[in-house]
Amino acid sequence: MGVLGLQTYIKNSDVLKIYCFRDSKLIIDGLNLCYRLYFESSLDQVHGGDYEGFEKIVTLFFSNLRLCSIEPYVVLDGGDDASGKKFETNISRRQERLKRANAMSRGHSGEILPILTENVFKQILRKLAVPFIQCLAEADWEVAALANEWNCPVLSNDSDFYIYSLKCGFLPITHFQWRKVSLLRRSPKNNYIPTKSYHIHTLCNAFNRMNKYHLPLCATILGNDYTKLDKSVFPNFSKFSTRPGGSAHIDGLLIWLSRFPSPKEAITALLSPLGRNRNSASMRKAIYQGMAEYSLNPSSIAQFFMSGEPQIRPPGPLQNLPDWTLKPLAEGKLDPFIIQVLTRQSIMLNIQVEDFGLSSSNETSQLIRQVTYGVLLFTRWQKVGKRSTSSGEEQQYNVEEYNRQGMRLTSSMVPAFLPSRVIDLHLDSLWESPEDVRLQILLDALCVSPVFNSLLIPANLQLAVYVTGFWLNHAQPEPTAEMFWALLINLVYGHLCREHQTATEAGTVILRIKNLQDRKGEKHLDLELAHAYCQWLSCLKCSLTLNQLLNHPVPNPDLVWLYNGPLVHAVAHELMRGVEPESLLAGASLAVELYRNLQATLERELDNDFLIRMRTRAGPRGRRVNDDPADNLSKIFKHLMANEEDNDDGDKIYEETCSVRTRHVSRGHIEDPRAKKYERVKWC
Repeated sequence: MGVLGLQTYIKNSDVLKIYCFRDSKLIIDGLNLCYRLYFESSLDQVHGGDYEGFEKIVTLFFSNLRLCSIEPYVVLDGGDDASGKKFETNISRRQERLKRANAMSRGHSGEILPILTENVFKQILRKLAVPFIQCLAEADWEVAALANEWNCPVLSNDSDFYIYSLKCGFLPITHFQWRKVSLLRRSPKNNYIPTKSYHIHTLCNAFNRMNKYHLPLCATILGNDYTKLDKSVFPNFSKFSTRPGGSAHIDGLLIWLSRFPSPKEAITALLSPLGRNRNSASMRKAIYQGMAEYSLNPSSIAQFFMSGEPQIRPPGPLQNLPDWTLKPLAEGKLDPFIIQVLTRQSIMLNIQVEDFGLSSSNETSQLIRQVTYGVLLFTRWQKVGKRSTSSGEEQQYNVEEYNRQGMRLTSSMVPAFLPSRVIDLHLDSLWESPEDVRLQILLDALCVSPVFNSLLIPANLQLAVYVTGFWLNHAQPEPTAEMFWALLINLVYGHLCREHQTATEAGTVILRIKNLQDRKGEKHLDLELAHAYCQWLSCLKCSLTLNQLLNHPVPNPDLVWLYNGPLVHAVAHELMRGVEPESLLAGASLAVELYRNLQATLERELDNDFLIRMRTRAGPRGRRVNDDPADNLSKIFKHLMANEEDNDDGDKIYEETCSVRTRHVSRGHIEDPRAKKYERVKWC
């Protein structure tokens, strides 16, 4: 939710008061905080995200709260409004996001949250043991209700919290100086965070002690996410204001409302020009419905924080959710994606910074979503083995997907699908199904062969490797060798950082690769790389959702270390200059061995023709590598080592292993091809 123009009006008024915040509970609007921490920390938005940097920021934020004896409780949004009241607002916002992403792809500034950020945020909260709940719908109302029940303030940047009647006030994130904790040596218990606080009585007192119930009416007249009124019949409120500028209409509206003892009289005066016609009655109803959105009742989520019991489903579409899903949804262990599919059979897909001259990156991952739809819809209403209707026809379910076509947001009906080998599966008992059945559904969705060797792949990388195999076989245009190799190096780098960061040989490689990322050579986004990796990220996002729904037949990965956008792009550019991929891992035998295992495992999933095509395209983009290898080796070595810190052993090994690729395919890479390609399910 949000009230048009109110944020700016409050910012330019004097109703915000300086406040030293400490020693208190704090109810946090989770996704609002997630967005603000990411956007205000200068983290990557155009290469797919910097989740390693994001974890450091989030960890510091909650560490500073602890220094001030502040107990955070994070409340996250769930699915979009199941009633459909916000549908037009959501469409409009998604179209605006599409325009911003396109502008950012061409070098302009903007704000687009990378696709995995919300998933990463929940994982970080879990690591830090920060209490949080994921609501079934939007969280604003629950945030306000819980804050009043626990007598503590709200932290958010949503302008609706200027309207709710909050007993202990509202702390706008914009003014919450969490990086500037005031540390008191003599009395650490009195450490505090400098901020500004808002109370509705301060605003009401500024307007002749106005009735506080006028504020929901004010928000409804101005327009919020749920209510859009025909403002042509309203007075020109700006004429009542003495304040110049763009906020005069808000100031004038508040002055006008302060004339009336209650909202009832104000509404009567507002609609008097319409007389008693039908428009008057419908507008009156819309106004009262808009005001009702700000009416607070006891919280339905307090019990979750106290006893772990999930919130009770309100009447309406949310009754379609199976009982067993409520707790994992509240715990953030199921993606709210499933709420939209089960309640509305409609979903709005993610928008990324990609090549808008090509088809949406979401098209690559559609097959994975179709299986997810099948698990949710076919098994929800009937046994898998009984899909026929009374007329003998096969029952079919469809989900309406909102995705981009060029620069327009359009919808299409996408059929649900469930592999035919799956039998006797029902959504109400899905997590009780044998693990091998659930695993097979995931493998079929990702078109992974049953003999796929995961024994040599660390548990944290297994899902990413399955996804990479799917991406190599389904992405269009086909990924190049450099794209593939850079992605593998990124996975190896993340594994080293997560599992072996203190090892000396691993540290050498980590530093070398980080030095590549830190160089500022890229002036413009490489759209070819960006689009390819957006496709991979879309496949990963959809696979995470399906893996969660199937109760993790494949280990849940630590997403912080699974993808680093700026690093992947930097490594890919080095490889396109002619650097041998293993040379970037020189000095750490465990890194080279892991890279080789990942490469060999995935290449067994590829057609031999594709392997040959991919390898013969390897080399600097737009030209073949026909130069003197010795000359190139000297140039590349100097380039890569320019900013690397001194490390004699690592440098010596690196120099010995750094080499230039040629256009020829080495015999060792094409021996022992698969005799027969895995027989995939019919739609792969």
